[in-house]
Amino acid sequence: MAGYGGFAGFVLLRARAHRLLLAAALLTVLLTTAVLTALTAYSGAVGDAALRHALADPRNAADTALVVKADVPEEGREQADRTVREGARDTFGGLPVTVRE
Repeated sequence: MAGYGGFAGFVLLRARAHRLLLAAALLTVLLTTAVLTALTAYSGAVGDAALRHALADPRNAADTALVVKADVPEEGREQADRTVREGARDTFGGLPVTVRE
């Protein structure tokens, strides 16, 4: 005990005397950290899965408007209508599209 000085020596002696208690406290801290980390990862994974599921189902897609305005002569309206419909299908990636004139 000659090598230890004052209060630090007292703390080290008490720690050596209660090794089992210190090991239990350390194990508790490690387990708590592991559980909190796992719950955080699980929460993030559940959120991502829910978002993927909602976006994959066309019935859950929100209504979105694509407004196209143009002055088109009478003879070019059919071509303009086809172009707008194709552009809307391409824009919304295959989701159902309704075009109104």
